[in-house]
Amino acid sequence: MTDWIAFLRRNARLGLIGGIVSLYLAAVGIVLAFSERNVIVFSDDVSLTLGRVMLALPPIGIGYFAARSGGGIPTRLTAGLLAGFVTGLVQGAGLLVASALSPQIRDVLIRITPELISFVSFGLDPVVGAVLGVAICSLLGLAAAAIEVTRAAVRRPIIGGFLAVGILSLAEPFVRPRLQDMDLPNVANFLYQDHGLTVAAAVLAFVAGAAIAVLWKPSRAAINRRMAAADPGQQRMVRWAWALVVIAFLYALPVKIAGPFLTQVLVLVGLYILLGLGLNIVVGFAGLLDLGYVAFYAVGSYLTALLTSPNSSLGIGMSFWVALPIVVLGTAIVGLFIGAPVLRLRGDYLAIVTLGFGEIARLLFLSDALAPWLGGVQGITGIPDIIDSGTYTLPLIGEVSGPAATFYPLLALCAAGAYFAYRLKYARVGRAWNAMREDEDVAQATGVNTTNFKLLAFALGASIGSLGGAVFATHLESVFPGSFVLQVSITTLAVVVLGGMGSIPGVVVGALVLIGLPEMLREFAEFKLLVYGAVLVVVMILRPEGLLPDVGRRRELHEAEEAEEVARTAAPSQAS
Repeated sequence: MTDWIAFLRRNARLGLIGGIVSLYLAAVGIVLAFSERNVIVFSDDVSLTLGRVMLALPPIGIGYFAARSGGGIPTRLTAGLLAGFVTGLVQGAGLLVASALSPQIRDVLIRITPELISFVSFGLDPVVGAVLGVAICSLLGLAAAAIEVTRAAVRRPIIGGFLAVGILSLAEPFVRPRLQDMDLPNVANFLYQDHGLTVAAAVLAFVAGAAIAVLWKPSRAAINRRMAAADPGQQRMVRWAWALVVIAFLYALPVKIAGPFLTQVLVLVGLYILLGLGLNIVVGFAGLLDLGYVAFYAVGSYLTALLTSPNSSLGIGMSFWVALPIVVLGTAIVGLFIGAPVLRLRGDYLAIVTLGFGEIARLLFLSDALAPWLGGVQGITGIPDIIDSGTYTLPLIGEVSGPAATFYPLLALCAAGAYFAYRLKYARVGRAWNAMREDEDVAQATGVNTTNFKLLAFALGASIGSLGGAVFATHLESVFPGSFVLQVSITTLAVVVLGGMGSIPGVVVGALVLIGLPEMLREFAEFKLLVYGAVLVVVMILRPEGLLPDVGRRRELHEAEEAEEVARTAAPSQAS
């Protein structure tokens, strides 16, 4: 009896969480805003919209999570059904309250409109809509639980298929115009209709995603076995072949594949990759929580502007590539000055102080006292392009201009920054940083000069971050203090944490997810921070090591979990 009560309480609590999430998404307006964005178009009058998907995600997620509680398959299916049912009850209760008190509620929650109530209730009477919603949420929770209890060989293809459908649908603003530019209107019309996937395209995407999910793990294992059995010369040849394929793809990407708009998005992603690589040295390698990293970004931008712009107070008018070493060195010195006062601080105290330094830097660039040199609120304009003419010609590509003209130099700088960070990570300095991150007192006791290595982390992290600032200044051809707000530091830290602290490939993945993917929903920019927060919460709960974590950190994390599980299971036997 006690176990049954605990079972009901647990799943009712999960359902309550799912219902509250659904009500929150509706109350802030995200559901209604997404109600016009089609995912799959079945006919001229019938389509699955992103708003419906947003309402369906909470019961699906809660049902899937409820089924992971253990026990037999009937118990786990019942848990998913119950959690989905409670989610639907909370949704229905919120719908009925909103419909009964609509004028009063709208005085406080202005997003709750008659249009939203009609959408959530499927255009029916609110009572009927609430009952229908409970039934649908119950079925979704049961379906999610059924997916969870299946074997991994079945579960992975289903999840992979749905992910493929979602990604291809969200990519419509990029893919369809590009297909039309490439004189492939028939392909565009086959894939998309009314800004959503056609049924045939959705089925094809699902099958492709499921096939990739099925083949990925065994194919990867087979490739690893063959690579391990090959001699060093063959392994080196394969690695070079893959590198050439990647280089060729990136070389053709801006002009031949992506187009101007997506190339602009890739430039923004590249800037955050550089920032993430620099912050990863400070946070991921050395374990120093820096919330004022935007200061180095700003210093790199302003130093570039001062040295290259003829309109600056210096009026030197250097070439970008001549000024770049001076910018890197100058920002490294700034990193030393910022790092010196915080050598004795750790954890939260270090984060607060570096946060203050970031705000101080922004206010200094904004101040009237430094306006004769830095331009104040008017900033510095007239910065030349990263390539002086702004247009150049590449073999097999032709003339390059616009965002693509920035993409290629930025790609080279990202590759150089990643290689530099990789060499640092596996060098003596990287091992010292790793020891400091794990336990600073023990590292110092074993002979690591923590003072010098902390200063080195700040200086090198600042240097790589300054590269992003330098490219940013030339890309916009101007710099203004308003570009260097706290959100840049927070976003960069989120990129590092989401990708996996200490992981260099993780920085690239984190930047693509947090910076690139939101551009697919650019028309819903007001909800960008909400999406950021939701993604971070989900990833940190389900995969705390990050999307592409460092091997060592992933092993450490899972070894700690396994040790805790062993201790937990051993405790009852010892007690008996």
